[in-house]
Amino acid sequence: MTTISSNATPEVAPLTFMGVPRCGNIGTIDADVAIMGVSCATPYLQSEAYGLANLSGPTALRRASVPLLRLRDRHDWDLDGVFLPDANGRVVDIGDLPVSFHEAETNRQIIRQTVEQLAARNTAVIALGGEDSVPTPMLQGLSRYEDVTVLQIDAHMDWRDENLGERWGLSSGMRRASEMSFVKDIIQVGTRGPSSAGDVEVNDARNWGAKIFTGEDVFDRGVQPIIDSVREGTNVHVNFDLDGLDPTIMPAVWVPSPGGLSFWHAIKLIRGIARKANIVSVAMVEYVEARDPAGLAANVAVRLTTAFISEILRQRQAAR
Repeated sequence: MTTISSNATPEVAPLTFMGVPRCGNIGTIDADVAIMGVSCATPYLQSEAYGLANLSGPTALRRASVPLLRLRDRHDWDLDGVFLPDANGRVVDIGDLPVSFHEAETNRQIIRQTVEQLAARNTAVIALGGEDSVPTPMLQGLSRYEDVTVLQIDAHMDWRDENLGERWGLSSGMRRASEMSFVKDIIQVGTRGPSSAGDVEVNDARNWGAKIFTGEDVFDRGVQPIIDSVREGTNVHVNFDLDGLDPTIMPAVWVPSPGGLSFWHAIKLIRGIARKANIVSVAMVEYVEARDPAGLAANVAVRLTTAFISEILRQRQAAR
């Protein structure tokens, strides 16, 4: 009797967010939501430590989502419905985009073109980052919607024209957004503490028409005034910089700042926006794995990401 041995290793399914199917060809995608990992876009090379600290974010957040797989058919008390309603085949993970830390211009092109392809197929995009320059080329990819509202949740306002000689870095995201003709509204939530900008940038933002809700505003009045400021039916791109949350629930960021949004503020805001407007894009950025040894902050980020997915699915189901 001859024994045949094999050195072949068994196939291992790719790591995806919440175990959703991997889609390798976005040109044929037929889904309501596509998740993608984007580890960087335009990091400041003069200050590499910040950008390098965010590179593991996409994989870390996918890994943190694995324990929730068994809950996909459970009732979600925060959203008053099934945890991921009718997600089978309607949510896919397209993997990590082939970006490179030192190739900023190419990175921006890859991100923009990917979002353009998905938007053309009416697929909402959720990016797991990665540093906070990722949302800018994502937003560029949404031009086909023609009328876009940017909802930024962030401790910092990001209106600098340039920083460290770079115009496309994280400090300039809202300034670049204001220059895009299809961006009709910018709503900024959670700004607080020493700003990333000076009085010139603050005045420029206000003169442009940006609606600014500081961390103190949210503490005093909650999120309903923010929801009220969103035009009915507009297409919403969400820049969710995780330092917009209070560091008691989100310590895993590069610049923690006291006084940010609570978990409930964030959940209520996601619910309220989704039931009033069309969420077409979300960038969940600035998660620093090295500052989250127990994984508690990753759990918060994953939970908020699943809330976005669930609400987008409900939007799409209601429209069908």
